[in-house]
Amino acid sequence: MKGLKMVCLFVTLQFGAVTAFSQENEFGCWGGSSVYVGDLNPTFSFKNARWATGIFYRHNLNDRMAVRAAMNYGFIEGNDSRIKRLPYLQARNLNFKSHIAEFATTFEVNFFRYSLVESKDTKRWTPYLFMGASIFYYNPYTYLGSDKYRLETIGTEGQKTANRPTKNKGYDNYAISIPYGVGIKVGLTNNWAIGIEASSRISFSDYLDDVSGVYAEPDDINFFVDGQNIALDLHDRSATGIGIPGKQRGTSKDKDRFIFVGLTLSYTINQLSKCPKVF
Repeated sequence: MKGLKMVCLFVTLQFGAVTAFSQENEFGCWGGSSVYVGDLNPTFSFKNARWATGIFYRHNLNDRMAVRAAMNYGFIEGNDSRIKRLPYLQARNLNFKSHIAEFATTFEVNFFRYSLVESKDTKRWTPYLFMGASIFYYNPYTYLGSDKYRLETIGTEGQKTANRPTKNKGYDNYAISIPYGVGIKVGLTNNWAIGIEASSRISFSDYLDDVSGVYAEPDDINFFVDGQNIALDLHDRSATGIGIPGKQRGTSKDKDRFIFVGLTLSYTINQLSKCPKVF
Protein backbone atom coordinates (compact mmCIF):
# COMPACT_ATOMS: atom_id res chain seq x y z
CA MET A 1 0.00 0.00 0.00
CA LYS A 2 2.83 2.40 0.80
CA GLY A 3 4.36 1.68 -2.58
CA LEU A 4 1.09 2.43 -4.35
CA LYS A 5 0.71 5.73 -2.51
CA MET A 6 4.27 6.74 -3.40
CA VAL A 7 3.73 5.94 -7.07
CA CYS A 8 0.44 7.87 -7.17
CA LEU A 9 2.06 10.83 -5.42
CA PHE A 10 4.93 10.82 -7.89
CA VAL A 11 2.60 10.70 -10.91
CA THR A 12 0.42 13.44 -9.42
CA LEU A 13 3.39 15.73 -8.86
CA GLN A 14 4.81 15.02 -12.30
CA PHE A 15 1.72 15.39 -14.44
CA GLY A 16 -0.69 17.43 -12.26
CA ALA A 17 -3.70 15.75 -13.86
CA VAL A 18 -4.33 12.86 -11.51
CA THR A 19 -6.45 13.35 -8.39
CA ALA A 20 -5.10 11.28 -5.52
CA PHE A 21 -8.56 10.70 -4.06
CA SER A 22 -11.86 9.74 -5.64
CA GLN A 23 -15.05 11.29 -4.18
CA GLU A 24 -17.68 9.66 -6.32
CA ASN A 25 -20.14 8.33 -3.74
CA GLU A 26 -22.02 10.67 -1.41
CA PHE A 27 -24.92 9.92 0.93
CA GLY A 28 -27.05 12.51 2.66
CA CYS A 29 -30.29 13.69 4.20
CA TRP A 30 -32.17 16.95 4.43
CA GLY A 31 -34.93 18.59 6.44
CA GLY A 32 -36.99 21.72 5.99
CA SER A 33 -40.31 22.96 4.65
CA SER A 34 -42.71 22.23 1.82
CA VAL A 35 -45.02 24.79 0.23
CA TYR A 36 -47.97 24.12 -2.06
CA VAL A 37 -48.80 26.53 -4.90
CA GLY A 38 -52.07 26.14 -6.78
CA ASP A 39 -55.74 27.06 -6.88
CA LEU A 40 -55.88 27.52 -3.10
CA ASN A 41 -52.58 29.40 -2.91
CA PRO A 42 -52.03 31.30 -6.19
CA THR A 43 -50.07 34.13 -4.59
CA PHE A 44 -47.03 32.10 -3.36
CA SER A 45 -47.98 32.69 0.27
CA PHE A 46 -45.79 30.84 2.78
CA LYS A 47 -48.57 30.77 5.36
CA ASN A 48 -49.22 27.17 4.30
CA ALA A 49 -45.59 26.05 4.72
CA ARG A 50 -45.28 22.66 6.43
CA TRP A 51 -42.50 20.15 7.18
CA ALA A 52 -40.59 17.99 4.71
CA THR A 53 -37.57 15.69 4.76
CA GLY A 54 -35.67 13.25 2.57
CA ILE A 55 -32.58 11.14 1.87
CA PHE A 56 -30.38 11.13 -1.22
CA TYR A 57 -27.45 9.51 -2.97
CA ARG A 58 -25.20 11.68 -5.13
CA HIS A 59 -22.75 10.24 -7.67
CA ASN A 60 -20.11 12.85 -8.43
CA LEU A 61 -19.07 12.42 -12.04
CA ASN A 62 -16.27 14.95 -11.60
CA ASP A 63 -15.70 18.20 -9.70
CA ARG A 64 -18.25 20.02 -11.88
CA MET A 65 -21.13 17.57 -12.43
CA ALA A 66 -23.13 15.02 -10.47
CA VAL A 67 -26.27 12.91 -10.69
CA ARG A 68 -28.54 12.39 -7.70
CA ALA A 69 -31.33 10.03 -6.66
CA ALA A 70 -33.58 11.12 -3.79
CA MET A 71 -36.58 10.00 -1.80
CA ASN A 72 -38.56 12.90 -0.35
CA TYR A 73 -41.54 13.05 1.97
CA GLY A 74 -43.51 16.11 2.94
CA PHE A 75 -46.84 17.57 3.94
CA ILE A 76 -48.76 20.20 1.98
CA GLU A 77 -52.00 22.04 2.56
CA GLY A 78 -54.04 24.94 1.27
CA ASN A 79 -56.84 26.99 2.77
CA ASP A 80 -58.82 29.72 1.03
CA SER A 81 -59.51 31.48 4.32
CA ARG A 82 -55.80 32.34 4.74
CA ILE A 83 -55.58 34.30 1.46
CA LYS A 84 -56.81 37.66 2.70
CA ARG A 85 -55.92 39.58 -0.47
CA LEU A 86 -58.37 37.69 -2.72
CA PRO A 87 -62.04 38.07 -1.65
CA TYR A 88 -63.15 35.39 -4.13
CA LEU A 89 -61.01 32.77 -2.38
CA GLN A 90 -62.34 33.89 0.99
CA ALA A 91 -65.88 33.38 -0.27
CA ARG A 92 -65.11 30.00 -1.91
CA ASN A 93 -63.78 28.69 1.43
CA LEU A 94 -62.21 25.41 0.23
CA ASN A 95 -59.35 23.63 1.99
CA PHE A 96 -57.29 20.44 1.73
CA LYS A 97 -54.30 18.58 3.15
CA SER A 98 -52.09 15.93 1.62
CA HIS A 99 -48.88 13.97 2.13
CA ILE A 100 -46.33 13.91 -0.70
CA ALA A 101 -44.04 10.90 -1.25
CA GLU A 102 -41.58 11.41 -4.11
CA PHE A 103 -38.77 9.62 -5.90
CA ALA A 104 -36.62 12.02 -7.95
CA THR A 105 -33.50 11.91 -10.11
CA THR A 106 -31.63 15.09 -11.03
CA PHE A 107 -28.52 16.27 -12.84
CA GLU A 108 -26.37 18.87 -11.04
CA VAL A 109 -23.87 21.42 -12.29
CA ASN A 110 -21.50 23.19 -9.88
CA PHE A 111 -20.55 26.82 -10.41
CA PHE A 112 -16.98 26.10 -9.22
CA ARG A 113 -14.74 23.06 -9.31
CA TYR A 114 -15.70 21.43 -6.03
CA SER A 115 -13.84 18.97 -3.83
CA LEU A 116 -13.76 18.19 -0.12
CA VAL A 117 -10.04 17.44 -0.36
CA GLU A 118 -8.11 20.70 -0.49
CA SER A 119 -6.50 21.59 -3.79
CA LYS A 120 -5.24 24.75 -5.46
CA ASP A 121 -7.54 24.02 -8.43
CA THR A 122 -10.78 23.38 -6.50
CA LYS A 123 -12.94 25.01 -3.84
CA ARG A 124 -14.54 23.48 -0.78
CA TRP A 125 -17.78 25.34 -1.45
CA THR A 126 -19.90 26.05 -4.50
CA PRO A 127 -23.37 27.10 -5.61
CA TYR A 128 -25.05 24.60 -7.95
CA LEU A 129 -28.07 24.22 -10.23
CA PHE A 130 -30.07 21.07 -10.91
CA MET A 131 -32.98 19.70 -12.94
CA GLY A 132 -34.49 16.28 -13.47
CA ALA A 133 -37.64 14.17 -13.28
CA SER A 134 -39.72 12.69 -10.48
CA ILE A 135 -42.78 10.61 -9.72
CA PHE A 136 -44.81 11.35 -6.61
CA TYR A 137 -47.85 10.14 -4.70
CA TYR A 138 -50.50 12.44 -3.25
CA ASN A 139 -53.99 11.94 -1.82
CA PRO A 140 -55.82 15.15 -0.80
CA TYR A 141 -58.25 15.03 2.09
CA THR A 142 -60.32 17.39 4.20
CA TYR A 143 -62.51 17.41 7.29
CA LEU A 144 -66.23 17.96 7.60
CA GLY A 145 -66.78 18.47 11.27
CA SER A 146 -64.60 15.83 12.93
CA ASP A 147 -64.83 13.38 10.04
CA LYS A 148 -61.99 12.95 7.56
CA TYR A 149 -62.71 12.41 3.84
CA ARG A 150 -60.42 11.43 0.96
CA LEU A 151 -61.45 13.88 -1.74
CA GLU A 152 -60.54 11.77 -4.79
CA THR A 153 -63.08 9.11 -3.82
CA ILE A 154 -65.85 11.68 -3.48
CA GLY A 155 -65.67 13.36 -6.88
CA THR A 156 -66.29 16.96 -5.82
CA GLU A 157 -66.28 18.14 -9.44
CA GLY A 158 -68.50 15.31 -10.71
CA GLN A 159 -65.65 12.95 -11.62
CA LYS A 160 -67.32 9.95 -9.96
CA THR A 161 -70.86 10.38 -11.27
CA ALA A 162 -72.68 7.34 -12.59
CA ASN A 163 -74.35 9.61 -15.15
CA ARG A 164 -71.18 9.61 -17.25
CA PRO A 165 -69.78 6.06 -17.17
CA THR A 166 -66.98 6.87 -19.62
CA LYS A 167 -65.66 9.74 -17.50
CA ASN A 168 -66.11 8.62 -13.91
CA LYS A 169 -62.66 7.31 -13.04
CA GLY A 170 -61.57 10.38 -11.11
CA TYR A 171 -57.91 11.36 -11.12
CA ASP A 172 -54.73 9.42 -10.43
CA ASN A 173 -52.98 9.66 -7.08
CA TYR A 174 -49.61 9.38 -8.86
CA ALA A 175 -48.14 12.12 -11.05
CA ILE A 176 -44.86 13.10 -12.63
CA SER A 177 -43.05 16.39 -12.34
CA ILE A 178 -39.90 18.24 -13.35
CA PRO A 179 -37.89 19.22 -10.26
CA TYR A 180 -35.47 22.11 -10.61
CA GLY A 181 -33.66 24.37 -8.19
CA VAL A 182 -30.55 25.91 -6.76
CA GLY A 183 -28.37 25.24 -3.75
CA ILE A 184 -25.04 25.90 -2.11
CA LYS A 185 -22.83 23.32 -0.39
CA VAL A 186 -19.86 23.80 1.92
CA GLY A 187 -17.28 21.21 2.92
CA LEU A 188 -16.68 20.88 6.65
CA THR A 189 -14.09 18.11 6.55
CA ASN A 190 -12.68 15.71 3.97
CA ASN A 191 -15.94 13.71 4.33
CA TRP A 192 -18.74 15.91 5.66
CA ALA A 193 -20.56 18.77 3.96
CA ILE A 194 -23.59 20.92 4.72
CA GLY A 195 -25.75 23.00 2.42
CA ILE A 196 -29.00 24.79 1.78
CA GLU A 197 -31.26 24.05 -1.16
CA ALA A 198 -34.51 25.30 -2.68
CA SER A 199 -36.38 23.40 -5.39
CA SER A 200 -39.70 23.64 -7.17
CA ARG A 201 -41.74 21.10 -9.10
CA ILE A 202 -43.41 21.63 -12.46
CA SER A 203 -46.23 19.16 -11.82
CA PHE A 204 -48.35 17.50 -14.50
CA SER A 205 -51.35 17.27 -12.19
CA ASP A 206 -53.94 19.90 -11.36
CA TYR A 207 -55.54 17.92 -8.55
CA LEU A 208 -53.05 18.17 -5.68
CA ASP A 209 -55.74 20.31 -4.04
CA ASP A 210 -58.77 18.49 -5.57
CA VAL A 211 -59.68 21.73 -7.39
CA SER A 212 -59.37 22.19 -11.15
CA GLY A 213 -62.48 22.85 -13.24
CA VAL A 214 -66.00 24.17 -12.71
CA TYR A 215 -68.81 23.49 -10.26
CA ALA A 216 -70.65 20.34 -11.30
CA GLU A 217 -74.35 19.71 -11.70
CA PRO A 218 -75.98 18.58 -8.43
CA ASP A 219 -77.06 15.30 -10.08
CA ASP A 220 -73.39 14.53 -10.82
CA ILE A 221 -72.34 14.87 -7.18
CA ASN A 222 -73.40 11.85 -5.18
CA PHE A 223 -71.32 10.46 -2.33
CA PHE A 224 -73.64 9.42 0.47
CA VAL A 225 -72.76 8.59 4.08
CA ASP A 226 -75.65 7.55 6.34
CA GLY A 227 -78.11 9.09 3.89
CA GLN A 228 -76.28 12.43 3.70
CA ASN A 229 -74.80 13.57 0.39
CA ILE A 230 -71.33 14.49 1.66
CA ALA A 231 -70.17 15.44 -1.84
CA LEU A 232 -72.64 18.34 -1.98
CA ASP A 233 -71.30 19.70 1.30
CA LEU A 234 -67.67 19.45 0.17
CA HIS A 235 -67.87 20.67 -3.42
CA ASP A 236 -69.25 24.06 -2.32
CA ARG A 237 -68.23 25.16 1.17
CA SER A 238 -69.11 28.83 0.73
CA ALA A 239 -71.46 30.51 3.19
CA THR A 240 -73.59 32.01 0.43
CA GLY A 241 -73.73 29.08 -2.00
CA ILE A 242 -71.62 30.44 -4.86
CA GLY A 243 -71.26 27.00 -6.46
CA ILE A 244 -73.41 27.59 -9.54
CA PRO A 245 -73.06 24.68 -12.03
CA GLY A 246 -70.62 25.62 -14.79
CA LYS A 247 -69.11 28.49 -12.79
CA GLN A 248 -65.36 28.47 -12.31
CA ARG A 249 -64.20 26.52 -9.28
CA GLY A 250 -60.50 26.30 -10.15
CA THR A 251 -58.02 27.10 -12.93
CA SER A 252 -57.33 24.03 -15.04
CA LYS A 253 -54.84 25.76 -17.34
CA ASP A 254 -52.33 26.20 -14.48
CA LYS A 255 -51.00 22.98 -12.95
CA ASP A 256 -50.35 22.70 -9.23
CA ARG A 257 -46.82 22.84 -7.81
CA PHE A 258 -44.96 22.24 -4.60
CA ILE A 259 -41.67 23.62 -3.31
CA PHE A 260 -39.05 22.13 -0.99
CA VAL A 261 -36.63 24.31 1.00
CA GLY A 262 -34.20 22.81 3.48
CA LEU A 263 -30.77 22.17 4.97
CA THR A 264 -28.65 19.25 3.74
CA LEU A 265 -26.03 17.12 5.46
CA SER A 266 -23.95 14.62 3.47
CA TYR A 267 -21.08 12.18 3.90
CA THR A 268 -18.65 11.42 1.05
CA ILE A 269 -16.64 8.20 0.84
CA ASN A 270 -13.05 8.97 -0.08
CA GLN A 271 -11.14 6.33 -2.00
CA LEU A 272 -7.57 6.30 -3.26
CA SER A 273 -7.67 6.61 -7.03
CA LYS A 274 -6.03 4.00 -9.17
CA CYS A 275 -2.86 5.10 -10.89
CA PRO A 276 -2.87 5.37 -14.68
CA LYS A 277 -1.06 2.79 -16.73
CA VAL A 278 2.49 3.77 -17.60
CA PHE A 279 3.73 2.76 -21.05
